[in-house]
Amino acid sequence: MLKQRVMTGVILAAAVVAAVLLLPNSVFAVVMLAVTLLGAWEWSRLCGLDETRVRAAYVGGLAVLGGITWWLVFVQVHLWPVAIGVIWWACVLVMLALYEPGSGERRALRRYGLALAGALTLIPAWAALVWFHQVQPLLVLYLVLLTATADTAAYFTGKRFGRVKLAPSISPGKTREGLLGAIAAIVPFGLLGAWGFGVEPGLWFYFVALCVITALMSVAGDLFESLVKREAGAKDSGTLLPGHGGIMDRIDSLTAAAPVFLIGLLWAGIMAR
Repeated sequence: MLKQRVMTGVILAAAVVAAVLLLPNSVFAVVMLAVTLLGAWEWSRLCGLDETRVRAAYVGGLAVLGGITWWLVFVQVHLWPVAIGVIWWACVLVMLALYEPGSGERRALRRYGLALAGALTLIPAWAALVWFHQVQPLLVLYLVLLTATADTAAYFTGKRFGRVKLAPSISPGKTREGLLGAIAAIVPFGLLGAWGFGVEPGLWFYFVALCVITALMSVAGDLFESLVKREAGAKDSGTLLPGHGGIMDRIDSLTAAAPVFLIGLLWAGIMAR
């Protein structure tokens, strides 16, 4: 299993780097939309849409929504679809704080709410990643590495020092000590990014703080998918990636991180519209 996981990870990493650095933005947008729709297919199962035709209709609806979002963001240059994603993740933080495992009846009532949540989770993140790629492709890789760094630091710190559970009713393996380890790792990573992207010295503190906030939101993305899987009684979102589960298991952190990072950079004027 470990060998399979490593091989899949290496192939995924190579594919991501190649797509980011070699594809023109229009092709990158299409490829990322395809990945997003694969994630939507997995999400439809998790939220209880069992019939194949219903799941296909859900994925088709998100494809149409993706097209509308592309027109709004990249043709009309309206970023409110991405801003809606940021507002959505602020609401998710509240839901995570208040979450209590529900009964089967309550889960049934949540089916269509979770379907809507899938659209709010996936489409703004897709638009944000395409925007990054259009402006500076290396920002995509930086964001991917940022979330990976936070996740890796949280895992090893939690494994070595973890005592207090972060969200035991959602993901028992995560600890507050692991979260602190993630923050500690992101600070130098943020400083490196500020230097590498030529951020004005007066904005370095803001950039590092935004990196920390983005990393924290990536944890929220991970927790939210864990919540959805818990409600569905599933261990993984799918089986498409050997040793890694499904697409959503790999992009859950990015879905929360991408909109927050983009809006934060634009708000500070670090990245032009």
